[in-house]
Amino acid sequence: MAEFTSRFGAQAAEYRSFRPIWPAQVFARILERVPSPRRRALDLGAGTGLVALRLLESFEEVIAVEPDEKMLAQLGPGPARVRARAEDAVFEAASADLVTAGNAFHWMDGAVVCARAAGWLRPGGVLAVFRYDPPHAAVGPLRDLLAEEYGVRWRDHVHARLRDPDYTRRTVSESAFGARLDASWIPNELTLSMSELIGFCRSTSYGGGYARSLPDPEAYWHDLERRIRGRAGNGPFTLDFAVELLLAVKD
Repeated sequence: MAEFTSRFGAQAAEYRSFRPIWPAQVFARILERVPSPRRRALDLGAGTGLVALRLLESFEEVIAVEPDEKMLAQLGPGPARVRARAEDAVFEAASADLVTAGNAFHWMDGAVVCARAAGWLRPGGVLAVFRYDPPHAAVGPLRDLLAEEYGVRWRDHVHARLRDPDYTRRTVSESAFGARLDASWIPNELTLSMSELIGFCRSTSYGGGYARSLPDPEAYWHDLERRIRGRAGNGPFTLDFAVELLLAVKD
């Protein structure tokens, strides 16, 4: 069992407050593949519940699997909770109708997780893995400023798999699910105020990690806001959070 390293616990409150919700089309496409009765869904890397809480609307039981106790503490009522890495979680064979991982798969040993999901899912059950890239402004100077932060200041805190945009699709394609894989992109442009933009940056593993490495993290966030105002104005800002959705059905 590998040791778990928390990357989000220190900014769990920012994560819950400022991470954008997933577009409704993501859940609509997932549910199209999962016929009724929809009894159990397992959400891996559940974080503060952005996926698990939505799944409660459609499933009799939702289990949020998350190793970080500070993230689980931000999870609202409803889902059952299992504090564990996805690689280490234990569920009965063929007991789930859906297994999801939203913006979490790149933190996992994907090959192991796919193999475990194949065991947990009933025949005809669905694996749904979805993510968005580190966001960039659709146009203009904010795009360049965020690219500079990501590529220079935040770079040492960017996990290697985040630098590999093909990791998720490649790993699922090479698993037992590969023959039944359906991949698509869902457009998702969002408009953020200045406080929402800074809050999102604070919630990331790389932005938050970089700031915490400094003697005065708050001074960095104030400076970033100052530089954004100087180069891109006061907002609101339109950013691209397009979602890559991978859906696979167990034979």
